Amino acid sequence: MAYWVGITGGSASGKTFLLEALARALPSDKVTFLSTDHYYKDIAEQPRGPDGRVNFDLPDAIDSDKLYRDLLALRRGETVYQREYTFNRPGIAPRQLIFHPAPLLVAEGLFLFYWPQIRELFDLRVFIEADEPYRFIYRLRRDQTERGYPSETIIHQYLTQVLPAYRQFVAPLRIHAHLVVQNHYGDLSPAIRVLVDHLRIAGRDD
Repeated sequence: MAYWVGITGGSASGKTFLLEALARALPSDKVTFLSTDHYYKDIAEQPRGPDGRVNFDLPDAIDSDKLYRDLLALRRGETVYQREYTFNRPGIAPRQLIFHPAPLLVAEGLFLFYWPQIRELFDLRVFIEADEPYRFIYRLRRDQTERGYPSETIIHQYLTQVLPAYRQFVAPLRIHAHLVVQNHYGDLSPAIRVLVDHLRIAGRDD
């Protein structure tokens, strides 16, 4: 029987960092890693706010039906395929991502616990909590360097979309978590050690 871990929290709270740290620490043949970032709908299908801007910080921005179908397929032992999401960078051709079933699955995403049928698939649910100034600073740096967004766009998006969505949709998901991780100043090393030890035991064949 597979053991599944879900990780959620606000934008730039450390979800991807934690997932990547676990990927470095755990044997690749024992675990599948999945980010719901790759399940964003095409930009033409994205919801828009009153100002006409696309709002990626709403649950409707994610193709939750496809995500649920793929998770069920993985649970049945099937391999699933999903097109890589490249954050609308025109110079990058999306890859075809392949997710193989494994004894362990670790998934992360902003709204991972929002849909009850998806939330209840996870044996361990982790919520990462980070102070708002830290989340804003990290997102500003990340979106400038990794995604090429101008600072004015990042700040406007954070204040009008990211922060309101966090308060309305993401923060309330904390009550569904089995484990709340406090991300103070970017130091997740205690949580990483605990989760690595836990998953090594959960992924054993005996």
